Amino acid sequence: MAHRTERDRSRLTDAALLLATAAGFLLATWQALAPDLGAADQAAAVVNGVVISQADLARAVEAIAGDKRNPLTAADRARALDTLITEELLIQRAEQIGLLQSDRMVRSAVVDAMVQAIVSREQAAAPDEQTLRRFYDEHPLLGAEAARVQLVHAARPWPATATVTALRQGQAFESVFAPAALTPLPPGWLRMDALTTYLPGGVLQSLPGLVPGDIAGPIRIGEQAHFVWLQDKQPGQRPPFEALRDQVLVAGQARHQERAVIDTVARLRASAEIQTPS
Repeated sequence: MAHRTERDRSRLTDAALLLATAAGFLLATWQALAPDLGAADQAAAVVNGVVISQADLARAVEAIAGDKRNPLTAADRARALDTLITEELLIQRAEQIGLLQSDRMVRSAVVDAMVQAIVSREQAAAPDEQTLRRFYDEHPLLGAEAARVQLVHAARPWPATATVTALRQGQAFESVFAPAALTPLPPGWLRMDALTTYLPGGVLQSLPGLVPGDIAGPIRIGEQAHFVWLQDKQPGQRPPFEALRDQVLVAGQARHQERAVIDTVARLRASAEIQTPS
């Protein structure tokens, strides 16, 4: 019988710690980021000196309302307050036993919750039109369509002296290289930013300086001599701001949220006393 009781206690302890962990994430986030409620805010309860505000209770009641079809009752409000009190007791107990300091999973979850809380707060502040246009101008690659090319690529064992001589004498690229020496490429126009799938980096580096009709090579890569014939080229284009506004908004908000997290961490570091071994 004693063994059964001990097992039941163990299960209760595990459940309590899980509840404390989940509630702790919310409490830490709220205390760190929520605005000051002010002295005029009436307490719904005080647990060992810690205030559970009416605003906290209102959010808990609202959460219950979201799961109910019938109107809220006084019993629902009492249940919400009882849940908040239970959470606060478990949080305080978790702090007493050092759960946050000792459990790596809990610490990692709290860090993730804090980052998400910072991001959520920044999502509420939509950038104005001027800020969006400035972000569009400062990031010219955002929404830009890559340049397109039509080309032929081939390789021969280095130094491929006869090939170089034939090309310099004006022989046609297709007549110098047998079909087996040509790199199979999709027909038609190829995006410049997709060529890494087909061509080595050394060949790609030669393309920006070429104009249609130019042949680059030999480009030595390992023991191979590479040649590329640029047949045609279309410059990259970028739609106007109006056409990319939604994309700019998403990217701008993401960058702003990232910056908010970085700035928050920087402020915390600046106000903290940090010592590391020399």
